[in-house]
Amino acid sequence: MKNLPKCLLMLLVALTVLSCGTKPLDKKYRSQTMWYDIRVGSSTKNDSINHELCRMAVAENTAHGVKSEELTYQELIDHGYELLGKTHTEAYVDSLRELYGKR
Repeated sequence: MKNLPKCLLMLLVALTVLSCGTKPLDKKYRSQTMWYDIRVGSSTKNDSINHELCRMAVAENTAHGVKSEELTYQELIDHGYELLGKTHTEAYVDSLRELYGKR
């Protein structure tokens, strides 16, 4: 019984350390927390474009019956860049990737 608080504390610390290893954009998409998760996983420089790319990908997935919840935010952002490539030149998309970076 005396060791119970110590064991609980060690368990809490271990879980905290393990959860810190996941990058926010590598988390699975959740519509309820998308805006927050992308903001946390992005820099101030690229959070707006990441939101827009993710939004575009989710809209495309919804139209085609693909479950976005099975994808990570980074996968959705990458898909957003692919969608931009269908309506803009490759040079334009490459310049956005270079300017804002993937993460």
